Parts: sequence; C-alpha cells; structure tokens
Amino acid sequence: MPGLPPSAFRLLWSNATARLRYRASRAHCHCAEQQGPGLAVPEPFNFAAATMRLYELLEKTLTVIVIMSFGGTMLPVLLTGGGAAAEDQESAGAILFFMGIYVLILALLCMRPRIAFRLPMANGWITVTLLMVFASTLWSLYPDVTLRRSVAFAFTTMFGLYMALRYSFPEIIRMLATGLSLLMLISYASVVAMPEVGLDAAQHVGAWKGIFFQKNVTGRMMVWLVLCLLWLDWMREGKKWVVRPLLVMALLLIVMSRSTTGLVTSLVVAGALLSTAMVRGNIRTFAPAMAGLLLVAVIGITGGAAFYEDVLYMLGRDVTLTGRTVLWEHTLMSIRDNFVLGYGYAAYWHGAFGPGSGFVESWGIDSAHNAWMEVLLDLGLPGLVLMVMLLGRMLIQGFLNARYGADRAEPAWIFAVACAMLLVSISESLFLERHSLNWAIFVICVVRLAQRRRNLRIEAMQAAAARNAAMHPAMAAPAYGMPHSRTPLR
Repeated sequence: MPGLPPSAFRLLWSNATARLRYRASRAHCHCAEQQGPGLAVPEPFNFAAATMRLYELLEKTLTVIVIMSFGGTMLPVLLTGGGAAAEDQESAGAILFFMGIYVLILALLCMRPRIAFRLPMANGWITVTLLMVFASTLWSLYPDVTLRRSVAFAFTTMFGLYMALRYSFPEIIRMLATGLSLLMLISYASVVAMPEVGLDAAQHVGAWKGIFFQKNVTGRMMVWLVLCLLWLDWMREGKKWVVRPLLVMALLLIVMSRSTTGLVTSLVVAGALLSTAMVRGNIRTFAPAMAGLLLVAVIGITGGAAFYEDVLYMLGRDVTLTGRTVLWEHTLMSIRDNFVLGYGYAAYWHGAFGPGSGFVESWGIDSAHNAWMEVLLDLGLPGLVLMVMLLGRMLIQGFLNARYGADRAEPAWIFAVACAMLLVSISESLFLERHSLNWAIFVICVVRLAQRRRNLRIEAMQAAAARNAAMHPAMAAPAYGMPHSRTPLR
C-alpha cells in the first residue's frame, strides 16, 4: 500500500501477530477441553526426569538380579559350566559368580552412598549378629572356611539392609514377587525342556524341583512368593489378572514338588494374614476372633499329638521325619560337647574328618535340618538367644502393630513371615544362611519393624512438644534438642 508511513505498517504488523497469537491460544484451550477435564496438556520433555527414571529402573533391575541369585537355585552353577549336584555350590565357577554378585551389591550401595553409611546403625542386633559370625573365626574348627563364609554372610546381610532402607514396602514386595516369579517360570520351563534338571532323580524320584537344588528349597521359595502375591492382591497393589494366575502357578509348583513343609507353611501364612484382619476393631470383635484362633490351634495341636502317625502318613512322612530324628540325635550329642560357643560359623559340616563328615559323605547333607540346632552348632548359646529374641520380636511386634497400628499392611506381612519361619525352622535350617533369600527377608523384617518403632516414637515426642507449646505459648521456645523425624516409612 503505497503512501502509508512506516508507523502504519508497524501497526498493521502488530495487529496481525496479535490475532495469530489469540487464535493459537484458543486452539490450545480447545484441545485441552477435548482431552477431558482430568487430563492435562502434555508437558515438554524433561531430560533430567527421564534420566532419573532410567537410573531407578537400572537400580531395581540389579536388585531383582541379586534376589534371583540368592534364591537357592542351580543358576550360579549352570551358568558357570557346573553340574546340577548340590556339592557344586562350592565350585570355583559358583564362587566367581557370587563374587560378581558382590560387585553388584557394592554398586547398589555406591548408587546410594547415604544408605551405605547408615548400614552399620540400621539395627544394633543385626550388627551384633554379624560381629559374632566373624568373631567365631577365633574358635572355629576351620578358621579359613569360617572367614570366607562370613564374608558371604556379610554381603547377604548388607543386601537385606539395603532393601529395607532404600525402598518403600510395596516396592520391596513387588521386587521380591518379580524375582521369585521369574524363578518359578524358569522352573516350569526346566521341567518341560530339561527334565534332568527340573525333576528329582535321586531321593524323591519324579518330584518337581525346577531350577532349585532340592524340592524343599523349591517349596520354601514358593512360600515367599505366595506370601508376596497374597499381600499384593489383598492391598490391591497389583493387577489381578497378573497376580492371581501367578498365585495358582506357585501353589501348583508346591504341590508338584511334594514339599510337605511348603504346602503346610503356605496354609499357615494365608491364615496368619487372615488373622490380622480378624483381630482388628474393638473388644467385641477381637475377643471372639482370638477365641476362635486359639480353639483352632488347640484342636490342631491335640489332634496332631494324638494321631501323629496318621498325620505323618497323610503328609507323606514317616515317624523319623525322613531320617531327621537320627540326624538330630547325632547333632544334639555334638551340641552338648560344645554348647557355649559352638563350632564356628558354617564349619561343622565342612571337611572329610569333621564332626558331621559321616552324614555329609553318606547322606549328602550339609545342615542339621533344624534352624535352632544349626544356630547352636554355629554360634552356640549366644547365637540361639539372639535368634529367639529377634524372631520373638517379629512375632509380638508384628501382631501388635497389625492389631493396634494405623497402618496394618506392613506389620501383617511381617507377622506372617515370622509364623512361616517359626514353622519351617522345625525341619529346615534357614537362619544365618549365606547367599540366601531366607536371611535377606529376615533382615528386612527386623529392620523395617525397628524403623517403624523409632519413627512412631519420634512422632509421639514431636506431638507432645506441639501440645505443650499450644497449652503454654509464652513458655514455648525453639526445641533445638528435639530429634527430627527421619523420612517416614513408605
């Protein structure tokens, strides 16, 4: 348009750009309305947040790998070219495999240095247990063996402490369920594709042991998987179409493994979780629920004592509990000879000339098949007192927190774990185990309960201080000595 001054052109240009910006904003608002009232407009890509999510995914992946490695399977041996025999657990290839797992545990701790510095103070009794294991090298029958296996026990304990301090409780349950579910699926595949590995051909011919060394280990690991899946389904933390089929598969593997202990323990943990839901509420609901549970317990114990031979026959056991009573007689005589300090951690069953060499050579076993006797053999009376105290606290505090606490989900699971361990400890050795998910779960439960109690105590102190300040505002002063609450348990 000739003849117009430059100022007029600038005015026309500003008006045109203003109209374009107005139309663009209207179109943006219209798109947001079409997406729905609860949906926000997509935000621009955040590189820092994506990197952090990838970092956490890597951390959880490494954690699941360690969980699978501590599952008592033949994978460490098979992946390093060993055989499927139980004695190959001490082969050079298996030792190298677990050295790689130690590196992964150290990497996890380096990724969270603040948690690494908190490990020694996480729980005093766990630290005392670890020190006792290392101290037993001084009086061990085989000091070099005890020292080497104490290092393996220390890394197992460190991993349990790391999981208890690093993750929220639902995350812990989901990762345990993920690792154990993968082992279960590999076990089903081994039964079909590699029956020489997946089926027992020695002591219990035809029993499904899957990728695990022995059918009782299969049953025990599936008990933890059943407990995790039951908790996820109960708290609606997982998709039902995933959790429930996995639960059925875990129960089927327990039945096919012919693990009587695993089958009975699965029923016990389900009943323990149910009992924590029944005892909630006032005295009108608590008293009948407790009376019913005690009645069932009395009937079960009385019936089992009166008809124990029929019960054992029904469960596929004989009066000697598959030879355990003979083993226990020998073990008790050895315990009487060295009752105070034991024989040193993991030393009793080692060597061709040790006290337990006859059973190692003829029966192919390396444990007392009783958790309490095994502790006495390893650490003597102090170790027994420690384990009784820790398991007793898990039972009592877990039940009381599930009964009276505001959040019952976590203590209910811990109480069920304690019930399962108490039952399994009669016929299997599961305390103070190295490279074992049993001990890692035990450590997780002990530390989570201790942290829960500490946080509740600090919150009570802060609430009391706040009430005191509200009642006497003129006298209120900054409480520099008041302990600050740690990050609450998630």
